[in-house]
Amino acid sequence: MEIARVERHRYEQGAACHALLVWRAIVYRRGPSWIIYPSWYDNCPCWRPACSGDHRETLEVFCQALPRRAARELRAVLAPLDARFLARTLDDPYAPPGDPWWRRRLETA
Repeated sequence: MEIARVERHRYEQGAACHALLVWRAIVYRRGPSWIIYPSWYDNCPCWRPACSGDHRETLEVFCQALPRRAARELRAVLAPLDARFLARTLDDPYAPPGDPWWRRRLETA
């Protein structure tokens, strides 16, 4: 219910679910090795935030916009995905320090 309220004001219906599904797919993506190199921009031609390619950013917006309890529940769902992402990606020493933590990972080998 709280997520639907945020979707009505900032996104479109289903944006949180879409972002979570894409984030999960990124985290569990198969590859030739354990390490993955995320790509933040897909080929979506639309301008909507939920389709911009940075789905973890969308989820973070939801965490910030939701009431405490709902945000805590969403973060509990995100925690194992975020931990797996951190374990499967490499730190980018040249990333701008002001970028969110998920953006400070190497995108290419």
